[in-house]
Amino acid sequence: MILTNPSDFKPERVTAGLRACRSAPRQARRPAATGLRHWLLLCLTLAFTLPLRAQESSEPAPLAARSLLLSVVNIGDKLVAVGDHGDVIISHDAGLTWKQSLVPTRALLTGVSFPDNLHGWAVGHDGVILATVDGGLTWTRQDDGKDLETVYLDVYFRDARHGFAAGAYGMLRQTEDGGQHWTMTHPAADEVHFNRLSAGGDGALYLTGESGTLLQSSDQGLTWTKLTVPYDGSLFGTLPLDERNLITYGLRGHILRSDDRGATWEPVNSPIRVLIMAGIRQGDGTIVLAGQGGNFFLSRDAGRTFSPWKPADFGTSVADLVETRDGWLVTVGEAGAVRIKLP
Repeated sequence: MILTNPSDFKPERVTAGLRACRSAPRQARRPAATGLRHWLLLCLTLAFTLPLRAQESSEPAPLAARSLLLSVVNIGDKLVAVGDHGDVIISHDAGLTWKQSLVPTRALLTGVSFPDNLHGWAVGHDGVILATVDGGLTWTRQDDGKDLETVYLDVYFRDARHGFAAGAYGMLRQTEDGGQHWTMTHPAADEVHFNRLSAGGDGALYLTGESGTLLQSSDQGLTWTKLTVPYDGSLFGTLPLDERNLITYGLRGHILRSDDRGATWEPVNSPIRVLIMAGIRQGDGTIVLAGQGGNFFLSRDAGRTFSPWKPADFGTSVADLVETRDGWLVTVGEAGAVRIKLP
């Protein structure tokens, strides 16, 4: 299933399917095969679910690391990943083993951010905003639990006080006191869905979303400028390489590169037309993009060209990925957390 226009999705169609999925026993819903591929794609293209169980706590799940996960971060001494049913898992050995942290929600968690080793935030469906001050061991709710129609898709904190949560209908919330108070802003004139927040080494912020939306802020989010990208489909992320060079990616294998801080863009050839959902630059400079069906795209020339790669026995969709301290990749997606080694 390849989504060519996420705006065509009808919430009522998605809700019916997810209601059936949620009503099944949890163990029966583990993605041992590829049955949740459509579910992952719906989540990432803003398929709204019913406001179910937002107030409840997550439950112990021995297979949480093999469940649907949508976001992962590397904070030096550990990895933290989040996903369905309020699952939050932590690894202290580069993704070899994981331990679950229970949190006060069962909502689908879509994004996680740690500006340091102790302070972290996770966001998701049903307006959920979670915070931790002990490295992810315990979490508290920062939302009031009443805004069940809000869907957050990503979160970014530059330090323990200043952060952003982005999501549906052009929504961007900002905090300057560690999430005690949030201010609503609308950086785009239209109500496009923001899929990902990212930051460059120069402090520039980027908001990537549907309809070719890419916004840039050079003043820590006070003002935003819309960059003109020669593609009107959904974009799922922007990867700043340095102060001038950017990569953005999205539906149907679209990869675009800018060497002038987003003023102009050039398409990069992608022979496999699949949804690309995540990207990182490794310590050695290798750029890795990943997405639908276990397809990866590798560049070792600063994003000028990409080569497709598909690991053996890996056929599930990837929502996010990080590099580990031992040089491996940990991907998260419909198969949970998986360690892979680049060729």
